[in-house]
Amino acid sequence: MPDLDASEDVMESDGAQAAEVESAKRTQILAGARRAFLANGYEGTSMSLIAREAGVSKGTLYVYFSNKEALFAAVTERQCHTQGGTAFEVLNGDGPAAEILPAFGRHFVDFILSEAACALRRLITAESGKFPELGHVFYENGPRRMKAQLAGYLKRRVEAGELDIADTELAATQFIMLCKGEFDMLRQISVIDTATPQRIGYTVDAAVRLFLDGYRAEG
Repeated sequence: MPDLDASEDVMESDGAQAAEVESAKRTQILAGARRAFLANGYEGTSMSLIAREAGVSKGTLYVYFSNKEALFAAVTERQCHTQGGTAFEVLNGDGPAAEILPAFGRHFVDFILSEAACALRRLITAESGKFPELGHVFYENGPRRMKAQLAGYLKRRVEAGELDIADTELAATQFIMLCKGEFDMLRQISVIDTATPQRIGYTVDAAVRLFLDGYRAEG
């Protein structure tokens, strides 16, 4: 009589291996696409060029992504989660705002000052005039996701009675802008290459104090 349990184990193992292969292939494609976009711009990058850069056939490329815009969206989302992942993880916690917000702020500023993040934003700035959809794709898959995650955390602190915020999305935008300060602008125009941890901490701590002074629940 066949060992059904053993057969199921084999099927599960095969399925897991197939998923790992698919995930690795997708990562390979996204890495190649990112290199192609940054080297050639959005307009100068074709699906054929991406396939060559990623080391896959065009047929394989189209199995994973239907067009260049979908691929660009995936590149943006992956970069946000890969490099901004620590900031996202911090916001998954339910600790008090005085602990979570400084940690998030520091990781967020580190992320926006990174060369990878700046390179992608420069690409968007250079090409969004001709391809306005790029700005929307970038915003939806990057900044908007980060803001939504922060707004979700703030909502939980409101429900816990710690904060008094009527519009958590607006408050999330305000906190992000307070943390950015001049860092983002100065980095984008190459006035600075980075900022010291001390300067980042000083700016973020000031942002947290101002934010909590405005939104801390009374009593």
